[in-house]
Amino acid sequence: MRFNIDRKKRHLILAGAVLIFIGVIYRLLPLLQSIQSEDSELILKERQLEKYRQTVQQGSEFEERLVYLKRILKSGESGLLSGETPSLAAVDIQNILTEIVGTSEVEIKTVRVLNPEDLDKVYYKSIPVEFSIISNIRQLKDVLYKLDSSPKYLTVKKIMINVGSRGGSDRFQSNITVAGYMKRV
Repeated sequence: MRFNIDRKKRHLILAGAVLIFIGVIYRLLPLLQSIQSEDSELILKERQLEKYRQTVQQGSEFEERLVYLKRILKSGESGLLSGETPSLAAVDIQNILTEIVGTSEVEIKTVRVLNPEDLDKVYYKSIPVEFSIISNIRQLKDVLYKLDSSPKYLTVKKIMINVGSRGGSDRFQSNITVAGYMKRV
């Protein structure tokens, strides 16, 4: 059984089939897209969940790092002067100086506490103390070495050495400004 269809009808049937096919695709396309979008949405949500997991993991790493840094800060602050006020911190420096010059066989002639200086606006202050001693070169070197190796953070800000002509004496007067550091309260 063979159908004889002329050329015009064949084209018309073919055009109708194409239109029906386009209509079916047009009608089913939203359904296919929703299935595909659900899959891509699921993939996006899985990626977002993985990012959240990484963030949580990094958070615990940051907490460990914070604990470590706090421990280092605490050990670093052990070198700061004790005392709640700059005056008490200056007393701490004077006690250290008395101990240092006592072991160096030098006598402190004068001690003067200078005005505290802000190192920054929030955390630390510098407490300068000026003192003068009469010593020879070896004793001065010993005092400076002990200041530098003190367990507290002390820095020599200024040193002035006056050599007098006292009949060939090897002793001279030194004015030294030392600064210690305290935590701002």
